Amino acid sequence: MRSLLRLKPYLWRYRRTLFWGLMTVVGSNLFAVVQPLFIGSAIDSLKQALQTGHIDSGGLLKYAGLIVGFSLVSGFFTFLTRQTIIVVSRHIEFDLRNDFLSHIQKLPLSYFQNTPTGDLMAHATNDISAVRNVLGPGIMYPTDTIMTFTLVLALMLYKDWSLTLMALVPLPLVSLTVYKLSQLVNKKFGERQEKYSELTTRAQENLSGIRVVKAYVREKYEIGLFHELGWDYMKKNLKLAQVQSIMWPLMFLLVGSSLIISLYIGGTRVIDGQMTIGTLTAFFAYLTMLIWPMIAFGWVMNLLQQGAASMGRLCKIWDTVPSRKSTATSSLGN
Repeated sequence: MRSLLRLKPYLWRYRRTLFWGLMTVVGSNLFAVVQPLFIGSAIDSLKQALQTGHIDSGGLLKYAGLIVGFSLVSGFFTFLTRQTIIVVSRHIEFDLRNDFLSHIQKLPLSYFQNTPTGDLMAHATNDISAVRNVLGPGIMYPTDTIMTFTLVLALMLYKDWSLTLMALVPLPLVSLTVYKLSQLVNKKFGERQEKYSELTTRAQENLSGIRVVKAYVREKYEIGLFHELGWDYMKKNLKLAQVQSIMWPLMFLLVGSSLIISLYIGGTRVIDGQMTIGTLTAFFAYLTMLIWPMIAFGWVMNLLQQGAASMGRLCKIWDTVPSRKSTATSSLGN
C-alpha cells in the first residue's frame, strides 16, 4: 500500500474539486438516511388510521412527497459526486500517462534492451487503469461508506441500541473475511499482470520480427505458442475471478444473518408492544442501507490491492534513473 502514497502530488493538484466532491457525498448521505424515518412514521400513521377507521390521506401524501423529494435531492448530490471525484480520477489518469511517457523517453537504451516491450505496454494500459480505479471509486466509495455507516449506525442506536448491537454481531466477520480474501486477490492479480506482460511481449516480438518468422517458416509454432500464452492468461483471469466471486456471497450471507436476528428479536418486541411496526420497518430499511457499504468495503479493498500492485510496478519504472545524456537533451529541448 505504500506505493499509493506516490499519488499524493496528483491528488493535491485537484484538491479543491476533490473537496467539493467529498461535500456532495456528505449531502447525499444526509438526505438519504432520513428517508427511513419518514417511512416508519407513515406506517405508524397508517396503522393508527386503520385502527380508528379514519385515514388521513393528506398526511400520507405529505410523507410520500417528503420521501420522493429527499430521494431526488440525494440523487442529485450523487450525480455531482460522480461529476467531481470520478472526473478528477480521469484527469489524474491522463497526467499519469503523460508522466509515464515522458519518463520512458528519458531512459537509456540499455533499459529497453533488458526490459521486454510487452511489460511497458502492460504498464501503460492495465496498470495505469488499475491505479485510476483507486483514485476514482477508491476515494468515492470509502467516503460514502464511512458516512453511511456512521449516520445509519447513530440512528439505529437512537431507535433501539440493544437491537442494534445484536444485529451488528455478524458484521465484524465481514472485515476479517475481506482482509483474508484481499491478500489472496493481490497475489492472483499480480500473477495475472505478469502473464499479461508475457502475452504482450510475445505479440510485439512477432510483429517486429515477422520477416524472421516467415523466413524460418515458424508461423504455426508461434501461433501455437501465442495460443498457449493466451490460454494461460485466461486461466489466471478465471482464478482471480473465482477468488473475487467468493466475497459477494459471503457479504450477503453475513448481512442476511443480521436481518434474521432483527426480524426475530424485533418481531417479538412488536408483538409484546415494546416497539412499533413503523420503527421495525425503519430499522430494516437502515440494515438494508448497510448492505451496500459492506459490499463496497470488500470491493474497494480489491481495488486498493490491485491498484497498489500496479502502482508498485509503475514505481519501478519511475525509480529508474534516466541517462544524463537523455536528461540533458530533454532540458535543451525545453
